[in-house]
Amino acid sequence: MKKGVVILSGILSLSVLVISCGDNATKSKLETKGSVYSTSLDFERSVMQILDQSPVYNSFLKLVNAASFFDEIKEMNNIIVFVPTDEAFGPSKYAINDLTAPDSLYRLPSILKYHFVESETDVETLISSLKIGGKPMRLKTLHGGFLALRLENNKLKILDESGTLATVSSKSIRGSNGIVYTIDKILEPRSQMNMTNSTK
Repeated sequence: MKKGVVILSGILSLSVLVISCGDNATKSKLETKGSVYSTSLDFERSVMQILDQSPVYNSFLKLVNAASFFDEIKEMNNIIVFVPTDEAFGPSKYAINDLTAPDSLYRLPSILKYHFVESETDVETLISSLKIGGKPMRLKTLHGGFLALRLENNKLKILDESGTLATVSSKSIRGSNGIVYTIDKILEPRSQMNMTNSTK
């Protein structure tokens, strides 16, 4: 009887060891895999509330305020917004001063709308579609221009019409009326002059 108990105890100890090693292996694999894209749910807040309550979107909100764009964002539904962080505007905030200058304000609504897409596709679905399709995905913005999404070294990238390539952060937030994606560059549509020339 005692021999049976000893054998059973040994089997249980070995099982615990195997399970423990398995957990460590899984943890190590997850840690070395790098950043994983995911969308967190926050249906208690709207897109505007998420932007307003975040510490990293202050510069973007200054542009929204300069263009009196707050009310329009509040009324939006089923949208994606690609939001540049404060760092995306540069340490001197030259971009903010340039865009909010009196002679530049006319461009501001178009630039802001270029960051919005009528869709509620989460990042997991975007990446799956890109992997299956094997080619960049075009998204039409509220401005009317297009953004191109693609994968580079397992990172989600956005190419705008001005040639800027932005990287999408691994964490996005789905609010009550849309999804907020964080990016590291300011997106700009094709200039009005180029658009005019292209239609001739």
